Amino acid sequence: MPGAALPGRPPATDDQGVSRTPHPGGLLALAVAALVLLTLLPGAAAAQALRFGAWTPNDPYDGNTTGAETLESQTGRHVDIVNWYQNWGGGDWISTVQNPVVGAVTNGGRTPMLTWEPWAPGGGIDQPRYRLARIADGSFDAYMSTFAVALAATGSPVYLRPMHEFNGDWYPWGGTVNGNSAALYVRAWRHMVDVFRGAGADNVRFVWSPNNVDVPANNRLEGYYPGDGYVDVLAVDGYNWGAGKPEFGGWQSFSELFKPAYDRLRKLGPQPIWIAEVGTSADGGDKAAWIRDMFARARGMDRLDAIVWFNENKERDWRAAPTPQIAAAFAPAGDASPAAASPAASRVARKLSPKLALTLTRGARAGGRASIRWRASHAGSVVRWHAYLNGRRIRVASRTTARTASTRIARAGSYRWRIIGRNAAGRAIVSAGRSFRVTR
Repeated sequence: MPGAALPGRPPATDDQGVSRTPHPGGLLALAVAALVLLTLLPGAAAAQALRFGAWTPNDPYDGNTTGAETLESQTGRHVDIVNWYQNWGGGDWISTVQNPVVGAVTNGGRTPMLTWEPWAPGGGIDQPRYRLARIADGSFDAYMSTFAVALAATGSPVYLRPMHEFNGDWYPWGGTVNGNSAALYVRAWRHMVDVFRGAGADNVRFVWSPNNVDVPANNRLEGYYPGDGYVDVLAVDGYNWGAGKPEFGGWQSFSELFKPAYDRLRKLGPQPIWIAEVGTSADGGDKAAWIRDMFARARGMDRLDAIVWFNENKERDWRAAPTPQIAAAFAPAGDASPAAASPAASRVARKLSPKLALTLTRGARAGGRASIRWRASHAGSVVRWHAYLNGRRIRVASRTTARTASTRIARAGSYRWRIIGRNAAGRAIVSAGRSFRVTR
């Protein structure tokens, strides 16, 4: 639907937009059996593995992920994936690979997802220069090859999401506009992947991302599928626009938005499934309850690997934390069951969420040392700590209950510490950051 596509522009491209009572011993046996069964259920596995990501304005265009870090501190949920948008038309800052931008994501231990858009923002839907036929016939090979080589040079896995929401009619690469077709989309996609492979960009993973609703209804997403060998992640975008936008579906639950599309994606290929863009309005319902329900329903979606939130106040206030009550709905402890929807459960979730208390060295000067010390609460599942200073890994020292990291600073300027606690599986479960300046 058109509205699902409107959120998605970087600032510079924002133009549109389970009788009888058992014996007590039997109860214990049943409990153990249930626990074992729970760990084997696909839904339970999905809940443990589910990653969370976000698009936050200005991240990582400014060479940092301050927005993601702020979102983490507001919600208590780690941001594993950072999404951002770049278009083909425009200045070099937006149309080419910027190493500080990619590095801002990867150096902090996060996964980059770059949404890549072949168009010139402001030029409308009919843009002959960016027709799918021209991408398929090689007209953009030089540009794509240069982009591929630059991404390969980053040396880190990058998830590239080109030409998203193609089964709609609001982008120049849509199959029903600008002289395009579903068949041309498949040709253009395969050609693009071949160019990247030819350039040695083996670190690039391709994310194929339709809209959750076909627009028009006969413009079915299945017709655009380029094949298992050309897609690394199956994704989908969708938004709950709220009661004030009946033309975009009105108020819809998470299941209403995503279950039909999710079932269709499962039939297409074996790849992991991501929700690449999602947000909800507060118009016509309880936004916090909607978010808690999202995570609860996600537990039953065995192929769902990630949810990426669109964290911007735009056509609707999609932000994850406009109020403390809404922010609390994202707390990881709220994933356990729908019972977490009560206000009391939300308060408990906030109290039991892992937290870090950071202490900085005062008056750091060039040529001296900068140090940080931290203490953690409700973080018993953390088995190792990572510390980064401006993206560079710093050795961590343990001193009983407190931990420290220290390094020599050569130059004056702005610096930022980032502390991440990881569990036995290597997943980040708590993080925090602090900025400071070094004087001469």
